[in-house]
Amino acid sequence: MVARMRELLVREWDPAGVICDAAAGGPDYYGEQALTIVAMLAADARETEIQRYLRQVEHAALGESLHSFEARRAIAVRAWSLIR
Repeated sequence: MVARMRELLVREWDPAGVICDAAAGGPDYYGEQALTIVAMLAADARETEIQRYLRQVEHAALGESLHSFEARRAIAVRAWSLIR
């Protein structure tokens, strides 16, 4: 599950590596983010909570949102569907 979530994050959330670079993420940055999201979903988080988490990570790294509300929501829904 974590590997599939990592793939989703790399492919859809940060394909250019902008967030990872800005956060000075290490070699397993996406794996760490994926593990957090899988844990959130295992604890019954809803799509809106995943969406909020992604926005918080974007803001922490970039000082602003990289994605629109709709784009982040679509990623969060796919993440939720992947696990559920």
